[in-house]
Amino acid sequence: MRKLLTALVVLGLFAVPIRAADAAPGKLVFADEFDGTAIDRTKWAIHSNAEADQCLGNKGNQQLEWHTWDALSVGDGKLTMTARKNNPAPGYEWSGALITTGQACGHEPAQSFAVQPGDYIETRLKLPADKGFWPSTWTWNGNGSNEQDTYEFYSDNHNALYLTNHQSPGGACTYQSPTDLTAEWHTIAEQVGPDHTVWYVDGKEVCRQGAYSGTGDALILDLFVYGKIPPTVESESMQIDYVRVYRPE
Repeated sequence: MRKLLTALVVLGLFAVPIRAADAAPGKLVFADEFDGTAIDRTKWAIHSNAEADQCLGNKGNQQLEWHTWDALSVGDGKLTMTARKNNPAPGYEWSGALITTGQACGHEPAQSFAVQPGDYIETRLKLPADKGFWPSTWTWNGNGSNEQDTYEFYSDNHNALYLTNHQSPGGACTYQSPTDLTAEWHTIAEQVGPDHTVWYVDGKEVCRQGAYSGTGDALILDLFVYGKIPPTVESESMQIDYVRVYRPE
């Protein structure tokens, strides 16, 4: 289990555990601070075997987008993911973004990376506001049997994050924010096992579920276009300040 300093914040009658700002959750084993001028293709691929259509699209999963490098831009220390209605491929009106550290259909990056039990995954981001978009941070082992959703966000609902451990017996929580999640930057994190999966929003524990014992799981960040609630705009973006993975020492 990761070494953690905790504190209690008393809110009325409730005690909420938080992670102290200076508490190291372990050794940093993977990070992208997006400090350059382009996405680092030695760390990331856009092909994923989670995507049924040539590893770049997945309409069967209510995704309207085709993944392209053009959907990714880096500047001012941030990654911007942009979905556009620009007909990027036959049968697809929308382009969108997915980056993965592995499970990339033969397009694995040179510095491929796999999440391990006990890892602490943390992303700092600003979510999209227009409805019709579905960003997330998640893991993928090639068949989805132990997928971990650090978060999923459906942009028609600005107050909910969906946090899921798909490994049997699994478990999930819906985090209901008291404020609009698209209005400010937020840090969303998950400790993936080994004995429990624990989620944090802005340093506060918000969910705790069952064990995780995955191996070879790629880390994925994405901006999908949601087929059940299609956008009414022509484009939308989200920004990511960093993604970091810490491992217990």
